Amino acid sequence: MLTPLEGVGPLRFGMSADEVRAALPEAVELSRFSAEPFSPEIYGLQLGFHPAVPAVYAYFEGTGRLFCVAADAVHGPRVTLDGLELTGRMPALLQKRVLDLHSSGTHHVSYGPRGNPGLNGIGMVLRSWTDHLRARPTH
Repeated sequence: MLTPLEGVGPLRFGMSADEVRAALPEAVELSRFSAEPFSPEIYGLQLGFHPAVPAVYAYFEGTGRLFCVAADAVHGPRVTLDGLELTGRMPALLQKRVLDLHSSGTHHVSYGPRGNPGLNGIGMVLRSWTDHLRARPTH
């Protein structure tokens, strides 16, 4: 479950990499990578619940604190917001539901430079997984 501006599932923003691994004891660290070419201090952990199958990406700032979580669209855990399942959905259907949230005044929606809808105020972007046309929530 996504808790806006606080975390995703058992992961809380501000955790260290060790705390993230402890919060997901069934996950295996598949890789550690530089997340931003112009800011080498920003890095990511690729975690999976099965060998060589990425499920969760955790991103850390220069101080080593978690600031972003992305669930893999195909193999990641199901992420919900206000009862709306965000992970692995067809982008067109999910976009309609997100726009319904916007119309109801619950959340304000804007689009990024790649055309991905984002929910302003909670810092979430819905990215499309193009190989399978499934949504990948990034918060």
